[in-house]
Amino acid sequence: MMLSLGVDTQKLIDERVRSGKYATAEEVVTAALHALEQDEHAAGEFGPGEWDALLEEGEASGPSLEGNTVLAELRALRRARSRGNGK
Repeated sequence: MMLSLGVDTQKLIDERVRSGKYATAEEVVTAALHALEQDEHAAGEFGPGEWDALLEEGEASGPSLEGNTVLAELRALRRARSRGNGK
């Protein structure tokens, strides 16, 4: 398949190849198509405006939490409950 690409697109592809992450322009295009497929699949899981509404709800719910801190707290809670139950 032959494609005609714009200068800006060709530049982006060349930059990715030069970075060493991809060996060829074909690998860049393949990776881009896989990313597009994932985006389209993820977008299909939400109705129009639903994703934005969920983001707004999350932002309004309070400050964000650090994942490792939350996991440590949950583990400590589980240990405390286990000790309280005689386990």
